[in-house]
Amino acid sequence: MRVNIEIIKKALIHDAIKIQNLNEKELVKNMMTRRRLTRSSRILMYLANECNFTKGTMIYASAYGELIDSVNILEAINTNKTVSPTSFQHSVYNTAASYHSIVHKNTSEILTLSSGENTSYCAMQQAALSLLKEEEVFVCAIEVINFKGIELLNKCKDELEYGVAFTLKLTDKKANIKVIDNQQKGLPSSLSWMKNLYDKCEDNQNPVVEVEL
Repeated sequence: MRVNIEIIKKALIHDAIKIQNLNEKELVKNMMTRRRLTRSSRILMYLANECNFTKGTMIYASAYGELIDSVNILEAINTNKTVSPTSFQHSVYNTAASYHSIVHKNTSEILTLSSGENTSYCAMQQAALSLLKEEEVFVCAIEVINFKGIELLNKCKDELEYGVAFTLKLTDKKANIKVIDNQQKGLPSSLSWMKNLYDKCEDNQNPVVEVEL
């Protein structure tokens, strides 16, 4: 089964090391909540704001999850130190989506997924499924891999913070873009499909893409 999806809003942000100017103070007014946000949470807050998303169905995707906190836990265990309760709390995949829902009091369906290099395409497939029952869906894919020691592992020279997001709806319009999943320099492979979709939308006033369920 194939469905046509219209791209209503889109957002992209990335940096080789650390993204600056995520507008955390403006987007998260409560100081205590803001201080607890992970890097992925901060990026999600920014992307959602760019897509005018506060409440509704969200599909959140990340191949690697909260690597910084996961590494902190492993480092504490390796050095016989006490594991930080905050790192333990933050080490799950749905941390960023959960913080967004808390800040905006979003009680709608939120799904998190991870599927290796196919993560962003699987997120779009899940978004398409959700659109069979919802009018609009927000989908995003984020990778934050700037943990201590990453320079020893990052042989592909991927940018260390990257996020891409869309607000979507079903449409009867004919698809006018086709995504070719080419790997781009500096782009984490898990985000490849959605980044290529973003690029196709740049010069299209009303982009519509076909997604196979």
